[in-house]
Amino acid sequence: MKGLISKFLLWLAGWTVQGTYSEDLKECVIVVAPHTSNWDFVWGILARNVYGLKARYLIKHTLFKPGIGWFFRWTGGIPVDRSQNNNLIDLLKKHLAEEEYLQLVFTPEGTRSWVECWKRGFYWVAHESSLPVVMHSIDFKLKLITMNEPFYTTGNWDEDIKAFEEFYADKTGGNPENFNPSFNPIEKSEN
Repeated sequence: MKGLISKFLLWLAGWTVQGTYSEDLKECVIVVAPHTSNWDFVWGILARNVYGLKARYLIKHTLFKPGIGWFFRWTGGIPVDRSQNNNLIDLLKKHLAEEEYLQLVFTPEGTRSWVECWKRGFYWVAHESSLPVVMHSIDFKLKLITMNEPFYTTGNWDEDIKAFEEFYADKTGGNPENFNPSFNPIEKSEN
């Protein structure tokens, strides 16, 4: 029922969701980009329902306070204390071991602002856990949420990122000026 209601709400807003999840993707790492607007969360939660996922996502622990914390728990949030030097990969592997059915969502840009390069944590979680990565895009220009076939990392970051950069190269975020589709730092010219 959640999926049908979500599909209807997306349709009312002019959005389309493409792709389907097979039963063998009970555990995977999901990468979502562009992430340039607060609306990404809304469209992402609705798309998650359409896909029928039980996906969880990382969010700063300070949002888990009385009055609002229930909402983030209800929508699948995993609190992360960014001020602590905790081993995020170990934390996520622990969640994977404890939960029978877990898809972890990452927004590798890490913020809705423009970033020089994407964070790599999702890649190493997937690689060290032997999980496939499913790339998703929220394209505001086309009002289209789509996914790629599962991608298995090789451990060769420089080669593997080419697949990610190719998938996201033509996607448009809600605030296009904030989207950098590059996984590597951009060389700045010296003047």
